[in-house]
This record gives sequence, C-alpha cells and structure tokens, in this order.
Amino acid sequence: MCGIVGTVTGFNNKYQVLDIVKKMAKKIVHRGPDSSDIYLDSNLSYCCAHQRLSILDLSKTGNQPMESFKKRYVIAFNGEIYNFKKLKKQLNLETNIPWKGSSDTEVFINAIEHWGLDKTLNFAQGMFAFALLDKKTKSLFLVRDRFGEKPLYFGFTGFSSSGALVFGSEISALIEFPGFDKKIDLNAIDSLMRFSCIASDLTIYKSIRKLKPGYIAHFNLEKCFETTPKVYRWWSYKDTIQENNKSKYKTETEAIENLEIVLKNAIKDCSVSDVPVGCFLSGGIDSSLIAALLSQVTKTKINTFTIGFEDKEFDESANAKKVADFIGTQHQEIILKPEEVLKIIPNLPSIYSEPFADSSQIPTALICREIKKKGIDVALSGDGGDEIFGGYVRHFKGSYIWSKIKFIPYPLRSRIGSLLKSIPQNKYSNLIFIGKKKNFLQKVIRTASRLENIRNADDLYRSLLMENINNSIFSKSFLDELDNPLYKNFKELDDFPICKDNDEIARMLYWDAITYLPDDILVKVDRASMAYSLETRAPFLDKKVVETAWKIPTKMKVHNAQGKLILKKILCKYLPKKYVYKPKKGFAVPIQEWLRGPLKEWSQDLLLGQEIRNQNYFEVEKIEKIWDDHLNNKIDNTRLLWPILMLQSWLDFYK
Repeated sequence: MCGIVGTVTGFNNKYQVLDIVKKMAKKIVHRGPDSSDIYLDSNLSYCCAHQRLSILDLSKTGNQPMESFKKRYVIAFNGEIYNFKKLKKQLNLETNIPWKGSSDTEVFINAIEHWGLDKTLNFAQGMFAFALLDKKTKSLFLVRDRFGEKPLYFGFTGFSSSGALVFGSEISALIEFPGFDKKIDLNAIDSLMRFSCIASDLTIYKSIRKLKPGYIAHFNLEKCFETTPKVYRWWSYKDTIQENNKSKYKTETEAIENLEIVLKNAIKDCSVSDVPVGCFLSGGIDSSLIAALLSQVTKTKINTFTIGFEDKEFDESANAKKVADFIGTQHQEIILKPEEVLKIIPNLPSIYSEPFADSSQIPTALICREIKKKGIDVALSGDGGDEIFGGYVRHFKGSYIWSKIKFIPYPLRSRIGSLLKSIPQNKYSNLIFIGKKKNFLQKVIRTASRLENIRNADDLYRSLLMENINNSIFSKSFLDELDNPLYKNFKELDDFPICKDNDEIARMLYWDAITYLPDDILVKVDRASMAYSLETRAPFLDKKVVETAWKIPTKMKVHNAQGKLILKKILCKYLPKKYVYKPKKGFAVPIQEWLRGPLKEWSQDLLLGQEIRNQNYFEVEKIEKIWDDHLNNKIDNTRLLWPILMLQSWLDFYK
C-alpha cells in the first residue's frame, strides 16, 4: 500500500520538475512513510514519485518506481496483488525472469511485460491504482481496480507553457503543482449535499477528475496536450453479473458450500503479509464472518479490534467482545471519550483531501489510528458485504415496503403525499398521539415526498440513496451556473444488467456497488486508514467472491425483509445464532447532539460567518433557519448541516 504522484509537463527543466514532484510527494508521506523514490524521463517530460508503505518484501528491492526486467515499462503502484505468487509461478514456467526480490509489484510489472496490460489485469486479483509508463509506445496508462478500493485522480492544470498533466493518490498532492487551477466544480457541491460524498468522476475541482473503478486512462505522451486521453473500461461489473447469472446455484446447500470455500480462499490471500495483520471487528455480520474464517485459515491467534464510546446508544464494543471471546481472538477494545472524538473533527479536511460528509468517517478514522498505534500495519475489513449480499435497510425493508404500497394507484399515492406536505408543520406538534416520538416530523416529510413522487421500486431506491434537497438552500447564482444537476440526471441509475430486469433487489445491489461503495464507503476507509499508514483489505471484494455471489439467487440473500441471509447461515457454523440474528446497527456517532452542544460554536461560525456569505454558494438566511430548527430540537437537520460544515471546513483549510 502506497501513494503515487506524477506529471507530464509542457516544459523541459528537469530540475524544476524534480523539485515540483518531490513537493507533491511530501503531501502524501502518510500513505507511504517507509521510503520515497522518484523517476524522471526527460525525453518524454514524464516524472513520477512513489511513497512506500512496506507490506511485502520489506527490502529495498521492493522500492518504486520500478522498471520491468526488459526496461520497457516503469510503474508506480499503489495496492496489493493477492495472487502474485500464482502469477509468479506461471511466469517461471513461461519465461526466465531474473527476479531481484519477492514483492508483488515486481511480479505484476513483469507479468505486464510478458502478457501485456489487459491480460495481466484480468489475471490479477487485488486492489490497486497505478501509473504505467510504456517507453516503447511513449504512452502513459493510469489504471484503477475493479471496485475502486484505491484512489486515482488526474487532470490538466497550470497555464500555457507551464501547463501539465498531473495525477496522484490524493488531491492534496496535486494542488502543490505551480499554477494549479482551483476553480470549484459546483456539481461536486450539489453531489456532496445529496449523497454526502462527491460522485465519480467528479472532484471538488473542475480541472481534476477521479478515474472510475475498472477504467484505464491512456495518454499519448507525444500528443499529451493536443488530444484528449482515451478513457475506457477494462472490467465491467455489469458483464460479470450477466455472465455468472447464467450458472445459478440450484440449492441453498450448494450455494453455501461454494461461497464458504471462496471466502476462505479470499481471506487467506488477503492475510498474506510480511508485517503484522489484524482484523476489524464491530460485532456485525460482515466483520464477524471475516474474523471467524480468518481464525480458520491461519495457524496463529488473530488480532481483532473494536472501537467503543461512552454513550451506550452508539457503543457496539460489548457485542464485538462476545464474538471475539467465542472465536478466541487476541481482542482489543478501544473506548474513546467524547473529547477525544471531537478533537479529530478539525483534521477531517486534511484526512479526506476533498470534502466528504459521511459522519461515520469519524469513528473510522479513530479506529484506524488506534490500530496503527498497536503495531498493526494491515487490517482486514468487511467492506463490500452489504453491497454484494444485501445488507442495507433499503435492500430488505425498502423492497418489502414497496411490495405493500405498490398496489395503491400512483395518482392516489401522490395525492396522499401532497396532502401530508400541505399540513403546516406546527400542526403536527399539536397531535396528542405523537407525543415525543423521535424525528416524527422529519419522517412524515420524507414519507410524503416519496409518496408524492415514487412510481416504481427504482424510484423508491433513488429516494433512499439521494437526499431530497430543497434547492432554495442554494444561491440563485449557484443554481444558474449548475451545469447538469445530479438530482435530475444521475446516469448510473439508468443502467443495470438486463438479466435483472425483473429483480428490483438485485438492481439495488448493483447500483450500490457502482456508486455508494466506491464513492462513499471505500473513500471513507482508504483515506482514514492511509492517514495513519494502515493498509486495509476487503475480502468480500475479491473477484471470485463476487462472481460466486452472483450465482446465488437473490432470495437466498434477501427475503422477507431480512438481508445477508446466506452470510448469516455460514456464520451460524461458527457463532451461536443469538450473535448472528440481531438488528443491524450502523457505525455512527451522535453528531446531531454534538452540533447542539460541544460543536455548536464551531458550527455556527462556519454556517453563518462571513466566509460562507462571500462564497455565495448558499442562501445563508435559509441555512440559518435550518440551523435554528436543529438547535431548538424542532427537527434533526444533521443530514443537511454536516455536508455544509464539511464543505466550509474544507474550504477554510485549503484556501
């Protein structure tokens, strides 16, 4: 696991380029503190740097950027190739490569030399984002893994003759390039408000884009500034689903047996390391299953970690400890006091590099920090389990609710929604039966909006995925400049595998895996872990696990308002049922209360101060009303306020 940066410049002063790239690399030292190296090809005006976090082959032979044995290719690689030993064995049968070390990167680049890029990518199992220079064809390839576990940003910036193509693992490195174009992309702000994250391929800057998961960006270095890069897909999740749908398992027993085998193999591959390995353990299905199977495939007692809070409503450490005790792990509970948690909030812009507003970013960053303090360099996580096997409430309860309301004709549903919205909000508080029900008014408004607008199950999913923001919170100039609002045209949700035309739950799983997973979940985990030089690995996103998952009929995963059924049945082999069948609980902190308490002054300065007025993105008077309603407990407006706070905090940090 590492960090990469690089540039193709429009000027030839090699010393100046070296100084610039070194400066860029220093901004991501946290991603790879163990060594730092740089490569320069003056003829091609190409320079890249690599910050290394040593995980496999801790010697200097694993340092990068690295050349292939015939010196045609140069790679700056971030990630891990889990099946590199199998690839190396095959290469040894076909070639006579003079190996210098035992790193996965050396195997990977020489596999590219021998088999070519496309074939090697299809053979490889792992997570990665890398820059590959082909000196023979004078080409640069930027490549990202199947699900987007590792980040890769790129774009053209600078001015006239000093303009350049820049790329790297984090935006914070790219802005170090002289003359970087810092114009904000208003579509990114719109995305942040609606999704709590910035959707691919947008970034906060107009000049920079995220390379989408499973894509390659190909640059002709001789015409780098004259032609647009060829950006194309090297792996398709949609095709994977359609291909594996053809050979579905006929019985649950067959599905369970095959899934358990591939999960064990994936976990075994993910645990290969030359440094200490641990495992996140929240007590939920995904992390418990990873920990249970890891204990089956390793000979040593595994290290598990959970984070807890003094507020018992948000503390899952007791559940995690029960699981750890039953499995028999070397378990560590990290219980944090509120003041410790609050201290990290001002550092979030630095950790996440661009605005990010999933509030579970806070406990994620804290547990990564604490695991690293315990001497662990690699941690296995349960990320991907929800998206692949149906673990979110919208997967099982959303479809269940739709099955009940779809029989009400749409015109009648819409009319009911309109009537509910037309009732003045203060009238609801006078209803005796409401009493002190938590967030009742907020739930009524959301339900009314859905009844008013939802025509089918896919519309319901959209409403659960995307916050229904009232555009009046934005300034008129913001709305006038907004190019193509996401809420009107989110193209990813117009696409799904044809074989799932009559399977609304499967469509939800597909859409979550190509949107919410790479843009929210994996961003959250990558930035939080790498801020503390911790590598995380997600066995559920293994290629063979995913292929196996789509051979399993949806009803074996989600049925009767319950999710992840097949994972639960595997887990019951290793844990008592009472540890398995329990309500789902998110990874959360009490942000809504903190905004009214210890974060009140910080929040008020950001929400109503002079800076937000000068930027003219929002109607501050509207924000003030939303803030007052929240402070006075009229309605929980955390979902609106937190993205604004994360944006303003980021703008203040990077101004």
